[in-house]
Amino acid sequence: MKIMVARIPEGGSYLEGDDPGTIMELEGIPSIRAVGDVRYELHIQQVSEELMVHGMLLLDLDLKCARCTQFFSTTVADSDFVRAYPVSKDTESVDITIDMREDLLLHISAFPVCGEGCKGLCAQCGADLNKRSCACEKQERPNPWSGLDSLNL
Repeated sequence: MKIMVARIPEGGSYLEGDDPGTIMELEGIPSIRAVGDVRYELHIQQVSEELMVHGMLLLDLDLKCARCTQFFSTTVADSDFVRAYPVSKDTESVDITIDMREDLLLHISAFPVCGEGCKGLCAQCGADLNKRSCACEKQERPNPWSGLDSLNL
């Protein structure tokens, strides 16, 4: 998103709209999919030799659950987006796309979970425990530390 510096009135301006979700450049991240546009409500003001931008960003995503590996829908929001950009008399425009992308990516959980009650996958057979139980739950698992019981120190 480019902001044309010359078009900003002295009191500042208010921008509301959306940009395509493709600006997030998420194609190389298999656990995240942008399913909507990046929505923004921004107040822009030039203060001396800086362009101040602050407001709210929203993005609808499909994320892969860290427990069950199924995709679920969520919205990532930042209501405190704030950036300052240096501008001079020769500056025609300022591109804030990279900062919008970075800010929204930082608001995505490192371990997203589809819900608090997600049971995840069985560690032995890989069954989705949200959909069905498995026989592994009922079997007594061997203790990997039991070999240490026979040590005579």
